[in-house]
Amino acid sequence: MEPISSLQAEEARLRSKLANNPFFSSASNLFQFLRWMLISTLTGLVVGSVSTIFNFGLKFAVDFRHAHLWVVLFLPVAGLAIVFLYRFFHYENNAGTDTVINSIHKEAHIPLRMSFLIFISTILTVLCGGSVGREGAAMQIGGSIGEQIGEKLRFNEKDKKIMLMSGISAAFSALFGTPMAAAFLAMEIASIGIMYYAALVPCIWASLTAYMLAKAFHAPFENLAISSDVTLNLGGSARVILLAVLCAFVSILFCKTMHVIKALYARFFPNPFVRAFTGGVIIILLSLLLRTDDYFGPGMNIIERALHGETAAFAFLLKILFTALTIGAGFKGGEIVP
Repeated sequence: MEPISSLQAEEARLRSKLANNPFFSSASNLFQFLRWMLISTLTGLVVGSVSTIFNFGLKFAVDFRHAHLWVVLFLPVAGLAIVFLYRFFHYENNAGTDTVINSIHKEAHIPLRMSFLIFISTILTVLCGGSVGREGAAMQIGGSIGEQIGEKLRFNEKDKKIMLMSGISAAFSALFGTPMAAAFLAMEIASIGIMYYAALVPCIWASLTAYMLAKAFHAPFENLAISSDVTLNLGGSARVILLAVLCAFVSILFCKTMHVIKALYARFFPNPFVRAFTGGVIIILLSLLLRTDDYFGPGMNIIERALHGETAAFAFLLKILFTALTIGAGFKGGEIVP
């Protein structure tokens, strides 16, 4: 055993010597940099392609619904189809976006079928008038594909988390056309308020690659023109702080409403098929009662009108209600845009 121990000690000494060698250290860092650039490019191309197709699908769904409003009557049927799809693929108990976020903090496998299911389900929901956005889909599509690439390349858990965040960055970038915001969003998900700098290069490069790909195919980004002559002074800062506090209360209200309505659905309609169908009927009846189709889909039309001061003051309350009714019933999509 003595010779083996001596060899191991000598190997450890050589490794330490090489690690402290400036040339070796620089070469190793350069190799890691080029390695992550290559992998991030691959991630950006794959996730960006899927997200761009998804973006065009959502655009078609919104345009078709606006031109043929009768399709909203199929919302209960769409709910049944979504529940069936998740049950058929044995994924009915997944937590959606929460699964992706939790997988960053602990070891949790995200199957590739998550991206397929959320892709189809979100388009179905938006097509038939469900009040959802696309950011939940972006999180799940990017996260599941990113982690799958990491698994295929046999990465360790730390590197797979970086791949997951790179996938999220690429998906958000291709869907929203905001590469830098998408990259930093994904890095902050790892720990709220703390930047996960180990993923800086992979996230930014994957995000830029996906953005350039989406832009090359003329992806339908939602661009809002905002003109403002607000100056940075004490009064303006005070108004911004007040707005932030009010938005915090609205966010709390939204979260509470989501939890309460989801609990009520589960209590009165324990069967997921009945729950989804009933939820679709409730949304249709509520829109008929209000005599408006403003609260179908993501709600970009409301945002655009709000920027021009043409939206009712209580519109945010109704959008909260419609979104909570939609997601609580089992329909799929994001919550941020609404």
